[in-house]
Amino acid sequence: MDKHRPVTGSRLVRALSDLAVSDVQVSHRHFARRLGRLIDLSDSISLSSVHGEMKNAHFEAGPASGEAITAEFLRVRNGLVSTIVKSFSPGQSRVRIRFPRAESDAPDAGGGGYEPYGKFYAAHQRDMEFKIQQLQGQVRGVAAGASPQLAQLASLDKALGDTLQVHTRKFFASIPRLLSRRFEHLLSDYDNRTDTWGQLMQLFSRDVQGLLLAEVETRLLPTQGLIEALHTTSESTL
Repeated sequence: MDKHRPVTGSRLVRALSDLAVSDVQVSHRHFARRLGRLIDLSDSISLSSVHGEMKNAHFEAGPASGEAITAEFLRVRNGLVSTIVKSFSPGQSRVRIRFPRAESDAPDAGGGGYEPYGKFYAAHQRDMEFKIQQLQGQVRGVAAGASPQLAQLASLDKALGDTLQVHTRKFFASIPRLLSRRFEHLLSDYDNRTDTWGQLMQLFSRDVQGLLLAEVETRLLPTQGLIEALHTTSESTL
């Protein structure tokens, strides 16, 4: 890791920075400008319409509790983490997504050796996206029935999520491509190292696992924010 590189941003940004595969540092000063570029005029009109509708929306209290949805959040998060960790363990028999077994010798140069690892990472991403989208919909439903303020927040969260969905998918889809650069770097540097190819692949597997765990954390941030808002509202009414 570059000792002069600032350790800022989310865990995922730091993980990508540690691999030195992408310049993904974004200062707080430029964040609003970056966000503005992602939201075009039609998206801005949609968000403005949602904001206007929220003021006149009818609120109907729901029966679901913050404790129950928090337990579901923890179940999904822990399940995703467990699935990722187990997929790297050779001794696990009931694993749907498994980290490809490394060959004893390095593949020939030319970019063909990375493909199974890219498919492995993308499979985990599909699993994350499906489960977290379902969870976020459940959390929005609970928030919508908790208070008029949280109902507005849930509506805004959905509108913003829909607006940024294409852009976030593009960002997450770029991670397997960035990992391929890491793989090719290890392959090109193999002849200059004393490590065996198996040892280098153990290093690579730790890189991949770290990125997957960081991505789970990043993908869950909007849902976690709604959960925290639910608890803040519950505590303020006591």
